[in-house]
Amino acid sequence: MIITAVAVGTRGDVNPLADLGEELTERGHEFRVLTHEAFRPLIEQKGLRYLKFDTDADHVMQYLVAEYKTGMDFVRGIFKLKKENPGFMTQTLEAINGSDLVIYGTCSAFAYHAAELLGIPCARVFFSPMDATRLYSLYSDGYDSEKVLKSYRGLPEGLNFITMLALNRWRKKNGLPGWRLNSTYTELMGRKVLTFYPTSRVMMEPDPMWHDHIHVTGYWYHPAEAESDYSPPEELKAFLSSGEPDIFVAFGKAESEELARLQTIVLQAVRESGLRAVIQADQIPETDRKNTDQLYFTGPVPYSYIFGKVRAVVHHGGNTTNGLGLRAGRPTLVIGLALDQIFYGRRDHHIGAGPEPVSIRKGLCTVEEIKSALSDLVSGKYDRGAEEAAGIINSEDGVKEAADAIESYIMK
Repeated sequence: MIITAVAVGTRGDVNPLADLGEELTERGHEFRVLTHEAFRPLIEQKGLRYLKFDTDADHVMQYLVAEYKTGMDFVRGIFKLKKENPGFMTQTLEAINGSDLVIYGTCSAFAYHAAELLGIPCARVFFSPMDATRLYSLYSDGYDSEKVLKSYRGLPEGLNFITMLALNRWRKKNGLPGWRLNSTYTELMGRKVLTFYPTSRVMMEPDPMWHDHIHVTGYWYHPAEAESDYSPPEELKAFLSSGEPDIFVAFGKAESEELARLQTIVLQAVRESGLRAVIQADQIPETDRKNTDQLYFTGPVPYSYIFGKVRAVVHHGGNTTNGLGLRAGRPTLVIGLALDQIFYGRRDHHIGAGPEPVSIRKGLCTVEEIKSALSDLVSGKYDRGAEEAAGIINSEDGVKEAADAIESYIMK
């Protein structure tokens, strides 16, 4: 069986697919990934076939994360990426040709249309809820109510409108019927499209009303493997051995003037709080990144390694990063930027694994707000919730469950 994944996004979008591909390759299947050049080493390290997609990974981060404030910002970002690679559908067709299954995510739904043209089944991968449920929503801070369910209204039509603008000329040119507001991504060639949520059931409880083509599998990663390849610097080992740090702070790779100011604010809050911290923040000026008895500034470090060495964690709340923190049983403070980050911050708080998330969508936080959130984070009242989440997460095997579902789907 040949499976081709089309991944437009950040490392957080690509890494889970690479780990799924490793599992399927071990089962004797061929797994290929069409994505940005920046992720070629990651793909090839897993023994998978890399296919180049002509889009800059840094621009994806900038347009879809750093510049994200409203839904229209996201739409603008998608069209900026489309403009940078006018041949993206030709590249996609060439990449998926001969495949038995095409896998795509939120920002690569165009792969569905290429697969339709070639008559290839699809699987969707989402990191936040896209299938309507009353249990929770990306667009509501409530739970288990009609209000939550109503928050999904208009979502399919919104996605279809974007599709109409971006792809209807291509569809008609290639003999496919025009996409409409009532078209659906949930079916293809008379079958329900296989759908995956590579997150823990403690984060997204499966809705009993969903059909059996929708799977909440557990996370897709091999954290022990990433940790085994890492040799920490002697300075970091010395800092860790002098006493368990209170927190690890990570800001990811998104860059903007606003995020640079946020990193400076958080650094000041950490200093004033007196907490010992390991900090990964590329946009903090070099003059401020001086290691002391209280603070250690680090470059790239496997989260599966460092999360187990600290009392609690602070990050933007991406699905995989959030999962690694909870897998280690660490209370979590999310400072969310967009999309699934805000959702997982709310979920962490809902299950008692961390304070209410801090969002910067409507303006930067103050030093006092961050200090208050940090104090709450290490107060001890979230320890039990984080430990209970860790128990569930460590009992799941997401890549195995997803691979089983793929084999069953294709062989029907």
